[in-house]
Amino acid sequence: MLFSVEPKATIRDLYDREIELNELRNSVLRGDRLIAVYGIRRIGKTSLVRAFLSDLSQPYVLIDVRQIYFVEGNVNVSSLVRHVLDGFRKFMRKGERLWEGFKDALRGISWVRVSAGGVEIKLSRKSRANLIELLNAVDEWCGRNSTRFILVFDEAQYMRFSNIRYDGVLAWAYDNLSNVTFIVTGSEVGVLRNFLRIDDPKAPLYGRHVREIYVDRFSRETSINFLRRGFTELGIEVNDGELNEVYEKLDGIVGWLTLYGYLRGIEKLSHREALDKVFNDGVKLVLSELDAVIKPSRARYLAILNAVARGLNTWSEIRRYVEVRTGEISDTVFNKLIRNLVRYGYLSKVNNTYAIPDPVVAKAVTEVHIG
Repeated sequence: MLFSVEPKATIRDLYDREIELNELRNSVLRGDRLIAVYGIRRIGKTSLVRAFLSDLSQPYVLIDVRQIYFVEGNVNVSSLVRHVLDGFRKFMRKGERLWEGFKDALRGISWVRVSAGGVEIKLSRKSRANLIELLNAVDEWCGRNSTRFILVFDEAQYMRFSNIRYDGVLAWAYDNLSNVTFIVTGSEVGVLRNFLRIDDPKAPLYGRHVREIYVDRFSRETSINFLRRGFTELGIEVNDGELNEVYEKLDGIVGWLTLYGYLRGIEKLSHREALDKVFNDGVKLVLSELDAVIKPSRARYLAILNAVARGLNTWSEIRRYVEVRTGEISDTVFNKLIRNLVRYGYLSKVNNTYAIPDPVVAKAVTEVHIG
């Protein structure tokens, strides 16, 4: 169902992402070792990747790095190793012979205990989980079985919260593992790029080819067709004027379009009630996400966003507004704050002008008290 609010899990349930799916397929077929999937929040990155994986014959594991961080407060290597092993086990249920062969590949790892019942991680003071050692075993197993392993780190920017240099691990894997492809996704586009540091000559991944795929918002035509098809699935007729208004208000962001469709089609709200609820619920969600980013300098961050939401879009206009609302600010501090908002995806910058790419974010920041 197009209007199901959870991430899509099959290509059949995915709408109009053929170009991005083909880019992913071709990259894996070519043997690309590192693929980065970018896009703002609620644009459909996770749905795209999950649908792509569902159509693969090769073994794969998808790890929600954000979940690990929120549960444990950091992204430790033991958690990643457990997720890789658990994910492999789930995939191998499709072929028990493959699982038995993979268990054989793990027997040489001292901190992995292989038994008839399965695989356990057994750590002691003298041993600790080693992601490189595990990946090396996976790569060798793939080579013997003429297959490729796909390891996805969803919201990979959270991997920076660790005492492990995961960009270094990725660089090592890139250079040494010929049968493993990594896919990293990130809704905080600038943060993910800063984590990978592929343009930094001093960074481990510098000089490696990264296939970059951008997931963009739907066009007007695609948005309206998406809504039409979703309502047709539910046997509901909606007039063109309402569909056009939904696009104008939500600007082709598939997560918000889907929520509107769910509220209208499943919960049976009216057009106006559904649209209002998208904004009301969305504002609460956005503000909860935003709070963690702006906490160090809340008033100034909100003033910047408030200025842009009100139509001020140049550096000097925004800076003047911020000083009126929050007091004097140096160029250095102001530049740092506005750069952070771009990195986290709350602002976009095109031709030296700034915009808020998500209309729900724009509404949220105009409703919050500054100060």
